Amino acid sequence: MKLGMAAAVALLSLTACGKPKPAPAPPVATPADLQAHSNEFRRAVIEAAPGVWVAVGFGIANSILIEGEDGAIVVDTMESVESAKAVAAEFAKVSDKPVKAIVYTHSHPDHIGGASAFIPAGATVPIYAQEDVARNMDKISSELQPIITQRSLRMYGWGLSPDELLNVGIGGALDLHEGSTVNILRPTKTFRDTLDDTVAGIHFQLVHAPGETEDQIFVWLPERKILLPGDNLYHAFPNLYTIRGTGFRDPKKWAASLDRMRALRPAVLVPSHTRPLSGEQAIYDTLTDYRDAIRYVHDQSIRLMNIGLLPDEIAERIRLPAHLAASPFLQEFYGKPGWSAKSLYGGNLGWFDGRPEQLHPL
Repeated sequence: MKLGMAAAVALLSLTACGKPKPAPAPPVATPADLQAHSNEFRRAVIEAAPGVWVAVGFGIANSILIEGEDGAIVVDTMESVESAKAVAAEFAKVSDKPVKAIVYTHSHPDHIGGASAFIPAGATVPIYAQEDVARNMDKISSELQPIITQRSLRMYGWGLSPDELLNVGIGGALDLHEGSTVNILRPTKTFRDTLDDTVAGIHFQLVHAPGETEDQIFVWLPERKILLPGDNLYHAFPNLYTIRGTGFRDPKKWAASLDRMRALRPAVLVPSHTRPLSGEQAIYDTLTDYRDAIRYVHDQSIRLMNIGLLPDEIAERIRLPAHLAASPFLQEFYGKPGWSAKSLYGGNLGWFDGRPEQLHPL
């Protein structure tokens, strides 16, 4: 495309004329707000629907039990064998049926660390996951484990006293201590895009839904309209970027995955963090607000990049619209729009800010 001199001058004038002013700052979450948010993580085994239980508050993530005719399926298996054993003991109180399958919603360690605790001694059960989960598990454990462990422990407040650590935004606390053990079982039944199967009379569909991770899936029970969204939705603003360090999380893919879930019109939603939600309209509205917030941060960040703003300037200006900022599912207890904007800058333009003097700074 050729650009005439007059058009080029006009374009430069547009980008140079007064940079947009920051929107008014949103209300700042207070310690009291964070304390109230801890109610999300009260330890309990909740029956989200008949035969579907979710263990909340036993670690950072949830574990979910789906009871079938002659067995059960466990979705996500906690961060350690010890936390998984505590959950398995509670599940045994509501169902004595053996676990016939395990599903990993994605490769993050807080979802795969305790699988062996749910399997009867001597038994072998299929472990379902998206096909990239094993590769990503290996990358975390073999390439980045020292630095990711260090940064994760710092991010999750490991070592703080209970008085100092109220919660970590999407869970009560990281259940890893001196002497904790991890026993990760590798996936045995994998798929790329979708998988339809039946175990113990439970008909389920697994759908690849990139978002918080590229290997993320959601679990759908079509006859009962029950959705398990994994980590693509929790009761806090999403971590489009996490301060412990992560590869680029594509907001457009995340929003598209939420649209796929919205289209299903679920009646019950059981996330892998925070408490379950019921009611078709309430779930639809929540998924819509979550999708809109992610798209808004993406679109506005791109707009501000294109008029020449730098990461810190963009982060300062990104504010959710009032109706989204007011959503209880978008409070900044975990991720923040400004952090997300900086990640979007790096993910689209890389480290160089476009200023020649920064190429070889003195």
